[in-house]
Amino acid sequence: MIIGENFKMIRKLLLGISLSLAFLLTSCEDKVAEEKLVVDNFGITLVDKITTGDGSQSQPELIRFINKDLGVIVNSKQNTVDFINITSTSISMAGQSVQITNDADADASSIDVSVDESILAVVVSKGACERGELYLINTSSLQKSGPYELGFNPDAVDIAVDNKYVVVVNEFDYEDGVDGGCDNLGFPGVSIYDISSGIDKAVLVKDMKISHTGSNGNLAEPEGVKIAPDGTTVYMTLQESNELGWFSINNPPDVLVDKVTFTNPEHEPDGIWVNADGSLICTAGEYDGTIGVHQLDSSGKPSTQSYIRMAEDLPSNWDWDDKRKGIEPEEVVIVEAGGKVFVLTTLQDAGAVVVYDITDPNNPKYDSGSITEMNDYTSGSGGTSEGEPEGLAYKDGYVLVSNTEDPSVALLKSSWAK
Repeated sequence: MIIGENFKMIRKLLLGISLSLAFLLTSCEDKVAEEKLVVDNFGITLVDKITTGDGSQSQPELIRFINKDLGVIVNSKQNTVDFINITSTSISMAGQSVQITNDADADASSIDVSVDESILAVVVSKGACERGELYLINTSSLQKSGPYELGFNPDAVDIAVDNKYVVVVNEFDYEDGVDGGCDNLGFPGVSIYDISSGIDKAVLVKDMKISHTGSNGNLAEPEGVKIAPDGTTVYMTLQESNELGWFSINNPPDVLVDKVTFTNPEHEPDGIWVNADGSLICTAGEYDGTIGVHQLDSSGKPSTQSYIRMAEDLPSNWDWDDKRKGIEPEEVVIVEAGGKVFVLTTLQDAGAVVVYDITDPNNPKYDSGSITEMNDYTSGSGGTSEGEPEGLAYKDGYVLVSNTEDPSVALLKSSWAK
């Protein structure tokens, strides 16, 4: 009897050891495979593209991966977030949505998904005269929390890598505020929420103001935002004043202090991204048609600035003009794989996405590009772009792009995608 029980215990122990060894071996094999990944180029190619509906009912502003099998767009026409099924060869509308608000005067316009894929943040704007709203969604249950009050005309949103904070930049827009006849004039700024106790218990940490004027004489208005991978430093593009601003999330000021002017006087960027080790920032110059590549010093302050002039590289059969807002890059993403560093950006005027190799940030090289809108106008002569892509996301070798005016979404892949 005792011998039998001991034998059973030994069998269970051996089985447990075998399973542990198998897990360890698999993990090691995966790690070795990652380390052995050799990348020569990004080589972006189109996999699939689909319409998201009639233009009167659908306008996909931004797009993100929830995970490798599921994507999400924010639809400003319906004020919903709509989900997308993803495979290695196709995409399709999942037929599932979450209604964010029924307010006829509101626009759901921006989203972000947490690094651990558990939280979806959605920003709703009510224009320059009213404060906007933040909603937080559990990606598993689709349970929605909020609204949480934001600033005036909120724009971009970012969730910290540790899920402790959500940061939203509030553009305000002085021109709209004055011309719109607001009863009380608001201000541009930043809303910081602590969500460490759960998305249903978000607490406002700071309603920061941005009140300065840039060296170009324009009032500062934030457009894009990105929290550095250290979870501490928050960077933002200040488009009208042509500046980069930043602050510590652990000690945010009442009024933005730290900022630097872009050396290209017409850069005026929208999108922004920070690389994995916090040594490099890329910005999408909506007005000058360049990608800003900015190296940071050990304190996180920009030390050098350079600009990729895309007009020198784009295919001649793409529809764009070498003039102010003639290319119009929107969102930007940095991708690191196989010892290479790439930057991707959506081009609104050309209806495309492009990739540059910035492994050597001082010597960027054009890698590849692809038309993303439904109608490939390059297939004939005299075609024009109508898609106006804006949203951009990357995961595991795959890329998602949302075209606001088609309206449609595209799935693309890199040379190493499986």
